[in-house]
Amino acid sequence: MSEADARRERIGWVGLGRIGAPMAERVRAAGWPLVLWARRPEAVAEAAWAGGEGPSGASGPVSSVGPVASVAPVAPVAPVEWADSAQALAERADIVCTIVTGSDDVGALHQAMMPRARPGTLFIDFTTAAPRVAAAAQRLAAAHGHQSLEAPVTGGVAGAMRGTLTGFVGGDAAALHRARPLLLAFANKLVHCGPAGSGYRFKLLNQTLMAGILLGLADGARLARAAGVPAEALLPALADGTARSMLLDSYLPRMLGGEGPVTFTLALLLKDLRLAREEATALQVSAPLLDAAIAAAAAAIERHGPDAGVQALAR
Repeated sequence: MSEADARRERIGWVGLGRIGAPMAERVRAAGWPLVLWARRPEAVAEAAWAGGEGPSGASGPVSSVGPVASVAPVAPVAPVEWADSAQALAERADIVCTIVTGSDDVGALHQAMMPRARPGTLFIDFTTAAPRVAAAAQRLAAAHGHQSLEAPVTGGVAGAMRGTLTGFVGGDAAALHRARPLLLAFANKLVHCGPAGSGYRFKLLNQTLMAGILLGLADGARLARAAGVPAEALLPALADGTARSMLLDSYLPRMLGGEGPVTFTLALLLKDLRLAREEATALQVSAPLLDAAIAAAAAAIERHGPDAGVQALAR
C-alpha cells in the first residue's frame, strides 16, 4: 500500500494521555482522518488541538498546542471526529489504535470493539502490557476477520512530540507493512521483534534496563545533594563521561531540583516493573534489580502519591 493510499484509511484512536495525545496529533498533522473516543471525559477538553465538539460538548480550537505545533504537515490537516463509544469508534475506523493504562484495559477494549468492527480492520495497541494480551488479541482478531499488532513505544513525551519514538512491533509482517506509514508519523525507528507478544516483551526489557538507570540516578542525586554538589557543576562534568544517557539528561536535573514536569508517573513505572517481574517469574529468572526497583517505586508512592513523577524516587 502506498503512503497516499494509506492516508485514505480512517484512524480510530483511544488514548489521549501524556504520550497518546501528541502521537494522535502527529497522525492528524500527517493527513490521516481521525475518529477519537476518550475514556476520561476530561480528555476531551484537554485535547484542544482536536477541535470540534466532543461527546461531552467540550470544544477547542483547531490549532495545535505546545511543541507539537511545529510539526510540518505533509498533507492537508485531516478532519477529526468524536465517537460516543468505543464500539461506535470501531464501526467507523479502518485502523484502530489504543494506548491506555494496562493489560486489562487493552483486553476490555478489544472485547468491546472487535466484534463491532468491519472485517479487515487493523488493531494496533501501543500500551505497555503483558505478552499474553497480544495472544488474546490475535485470537479475537482472527475470529472476526481482523489483523492485530502490538507496538509499545519508548522515547517519552518529548519523543512523541518530535516524532522520534521507537516502536517495538509484535505480530504479522504483512500487518506491519500496512501499518508502517501510519507508525512513521510519530516514530523514527520501528523494530519488528517477532510474533505476537514479542513487542510487549521487548518493551518490558526496555523498562527493566531503564529501572536500573533511574535507581542509579536517584542514588546519585541524593549523594550530590548531601555533599552540596551544585547541579550546574555536576551536569556539565558528566556530559561526556560513561554515565551519560538520555535519562541522565532528562531526569537528573529534576531529581536534583526536586521539581520539573511530570512526564512518567510512579504509578506507571510500578505497573511496568510488575509486568516485567511477572515475565521473569514465568521464565524462572532471578531479577533482584527488578525487586529493588519495585520496592523503591512502591515506597516513593507511599511518600508522594501515584501521580508524582519518577523524579520523586530521589526524594
